[in-house]
Amino acid sequence: MADVEDGPAPPNFEAEYTLESSLRCPHCKDTIQQLQALRLARGRVNFISLLPRRGYVLACPSCHSILSAELGGVLTRAV
Repeated sequence: MADVEDGPAPPNFEAEYTLESSLRCPHCKDTIQQLQALRLARGRVNFISLLPRRGYVLACPSCHSILSAELGGVLTRAV
C-alpha cells in the first residue's frame, strides 16, 4: 500500500477578515464569508529595491488560493 499525501498543510495566516456580504471563490467556487491574510517577507534581491520589505496577500479559507483584493492601507506600516 503506497503512502498518499493530501498535499501541503494549510498556511498559517496572520489575520482573518469577515466580508460584509458572502462571495464565491473564483477558484474552488465555494461561498466564502471570510478571507485570510498571509504575510509576505522579502527574502533577497540582487538590486536596490524600492518595493516594501513586507506585504500581505488574501487567500480563500477553503482552497487557500490567492485572491485579488485590496486592504486599503489597513495593514501598512513604515519600512
